[in-house]
Formats: sequence, structure tokens, C-alpha cells
Amino acid sequence: MEQTLFINGKIILQDRILEQGSLLAADGRIKEIRDSTGEKSSCRVVDLQGNYLAPGFVDIHVHGGGGGDFMDGERDSWDQALRTHLRHGTTSLCPTTLTASPGEMERVFALYRELEREESRCLPRLLGVHMEGPYIAESMKGAQNADFIKRPERELTEWLLEKGAGALRILTMAPELEGAREAARAFREAGVLLSVGHSDARLEAVEQAAEDGYTMATHLYSSMSTIIRENGMRRPGALEASLLLDELDVEVIADGMHLPISLLKLILKTKGPERMILVTDAMRAAGMEPGHYKLGSLREGQTVWSDGQIARMPDGISFAGSVATADRLIRVMYREAGVPLGQAVNMMTRNPARALGEKEIGVLEPGKKADLVVFDEQIRIKSVYREGVKQRFL
Repeated sequence: MEQTLFINGKIILQDRILEQGSLLAADGRIKEIRDSTGEKSSCRVVDLQGNYLAPGFVDIHVHGGGGGDFMDGERDSWDQALRTHLRHGTTSLCPTTLTASPGEMERVFALYRELEREESRCLPRLLGVHMEGPYIAESMKGAQNADFIKRPERELTEWLLEKGAGALRILTMAPELEGAREAARAFREAGVLLSVGHSDARLEAVEQAAEDGYTMATHLYSSMSTIIRENGMRRPGALEASLLLDELDVEVIADGMHLPISLLKLILKTKGPERMILVTDAMRAAGMEPGHYKLGSLREGQTVWSDGQIARMPDGISFAGSVATADRLIRVMYREAGVPLGQAVNMMTRNPARALGEKEIGVLEPGKKADLVVFDEQIRIKSVYREGVKQRFL
């Protein structure tokens, strides 16, 4: 059994950073972490050269990248997206869908199960599909295709659970919709995690949703209701409810475009570092040159424009997902929002893993999977390891 000893690096643990630490990995798992740099002659030694060693990043909301989109339902397209995000440090992710036709959804679920069975240590680990829609509020559809938005109905719910069996992990849904509570019950009984999103709900509906088992809020501030006046009275919306309710984790697209630094600081101050989950919400233009790209599948998607920093709808104003990668999110939180590096990394590793109930990834501890990312002070990725295997394409 070959052992690999990582030395001369700053090791990011969930509660501190070892400034001169070493990590021993063997058989795909972390065996030992020490606060010294001693070598073992029987080990293959990797000199980190003073760089940081962190857990592999975990992205629970990502649509595509590298020219590929998970809605394409094609192996080559998935491979493009997976390799792009792996190159930027993401070792585990949830392929995320948009509202789409039944045929496209069925293709996504089928391909997911096929690729999961083949489980490659040279691609990011698949953690289950994040289904964003079809049960969303049309008034808060954002960049979603309104043609495929549906009301929660028993027949469709049963179909989605049948076709998504063994693949579906997270559902973003608007809890205020008629029939949403019954649908939520069915999804929860099937083990699907629920997230408030694309919602025009008032505070009371989100409070009820939390009681019904919702545990997250999808891309905070984007496509969700905020304070309105009804009969002269101010009523909090889904945004304020998500900030207020301690039981809800919140997804945050910290690309420096979706939210100004002031709001990133406000979320941190309100929710605390434990409840913030960084997500890319990346579409196929992530990692690509500026240009026109399809949001969603090549068959049914909408054409949007990316300038390399953000993707926009044809109106030139509305955002269309992001073109961010995980390293960029950590860079923004650390270097622009002033969040301690360990906390920023936890938001992209420990927090999403905990939210999903994943116990073998997200932190550097003996016994965990040896999913590792090496990066420098500018959060530039130097190397990536998936279960101890270095990814050679970097």
C-alpha cells in the first residue's frame, strides 16, 4: 500500500491552520495529520512548498462549465463540466438541473445513475442531482424557462420520484405554492433535501416550510421575495425569513457580481460562518472565453452572453447563473470580504458536506477521504487529489 506524505505546507483544518504541518494519505484516505514536517523514507513525499493544503471543494449547486451543461444529458458534455470544476478544486458536486421537459429530466437522471455506477477517481464525486424546479413561482423564475414551470401535483411528484430514484438529492421549491406541502412530504419521505428558492413566499410560509423539513435556502437574494407593503404594513419575504431562521443554511454565490461585498458581510454577520454555503451556480460558460452560450440544454436552453465575469440574459441586465468556479468564491470571501481563510474554505467544504449529511468529505481528518486541494496565497490552484490520486491534467 503506497503512502503519500505531504510536507512543508499550511494545512487548513476545520478549526485552525497548521502553519508547518504534514499529512499522510494511504489507500485513498487520510491516515495522519501532524504539526511537523518530518519525512518517512517509505513514503512518496510531496513538498507543498509553503502552499495551502485544503479539503476538496464541495459544490452543491452547479449547472455546467467548460462548454458543457448537465441538462444536455450527454456524456461528453458532463465530462467537460466535471473536468472544468475539478481543475478549479471541486472534488465533489451536485449536478443541477433547470426547469425542463420531462424527456430532458429523464435523460439527466438516467445518465447520472450510469456515471455514478462507473465512479471514477479522476472526476469529481457525484453527490446526487440538485433539481431546481419545476415547482417554482413564475414571478421569481429568474433565468428559468417559464414554459416548464409546474404546479405541485401528485402525479408529477410521483413521476419525478420514480425517474429520480437513486439520483435525486436536493429539490429547490417555492413553499407557498398550492400543493407544495404535500409534495414536500413526499420528497422528504424519499430522503430528498428541500431548499426554499425561486419563491415569492412571506415569512409565515417559510416558517412553515422549516417545520415541514426544509433545511436550506437557494442562492440567497437571487429570485426570492423581500420586504413588501401590504395594507401599509411591511411584511418580510423569503429573503428575510432565510436570514432569520437558524435552521436554514443559505447558499451564497460569492462571485463578486451577484452580491456586493457589503451584502456578503451582512450574510456572515446574520447567519454566521457555520450556515453559509458557497455555491457557483455555474453554467456552461464557466472556464470559457467571453461569448454567447446556451443556458440549459443545447436543445431547449436560452442563449445568454458571458463577458468572462458574469453571464447575462438577452436583456443585458438580468444575470443567467454564473461563470464562477469554486476557487473564485473563496478568493472573493477571503481577499475582498475579509473573511478568515479557514472560514472561507469551510463554506466551500465542511458546510456543504454537513448540509448533505456527507461524513467522509469536507474536512481534513484521519479516516476521511483524501480529497485534497493545493493552492497559493492568491487562491490559485496548484494541484488537486481525488482519494489520494493526483489529477494529471492540471
